[in-house]
Amino acid sequence: MRFAKSNDVLGTTNRGNPAESSLCTLCRADCMGQCETWKSSLVGRKIHYPRDFGTVTAGANNTTHVGVSYNSLRIQGYAYGASGLGKGLSTDADDCIFPNVDLTTEFGHKVKTKNRLPMMTGALGSTFIAAKYWDSFAIGGALVGI
Repeated sequence: MRFAKSNDVLGTTNRGNPAESSLCTLCRADCMGQCETWKSSLVGRKIHYPRDFGTVTAGANNTTHVGVSYNSLRIQGYAYGASGLGKGLSTDADDCIFPNVDLTTEFGHKVKTKNRLPMMTGALGSTFIAAKYWDSFAIGGALVGI
């Protein structure tokens, strides 16, 4: 693990060094920084950007580049192209809205398990955030079958 030597008191555009997860270690909902997560929020309706689940979240700066693992995945990815669009839909941002998206998938070789929304409910960021929004997480998870 390494610790960045940055001065967070100054309130500059980036209050810390962004971690491998693209979250800075002091990620706040009211921050106007220049990290990847903040820049992704400017894309707006062109990608499915989740609402904030509290005031503060944090990224860990303790990854090791050995092979491929879950830390290779990015929380805030970018939308590159589109495939499997329904009839009459284009790649325009006005067509690619949430009700028009089909994320159903299945896994398993012999016994297929179907998901309407491929996601997991881990990494909720904070036990306080998880407790505050547990009803929403649980109901949403039950509705999509996770």
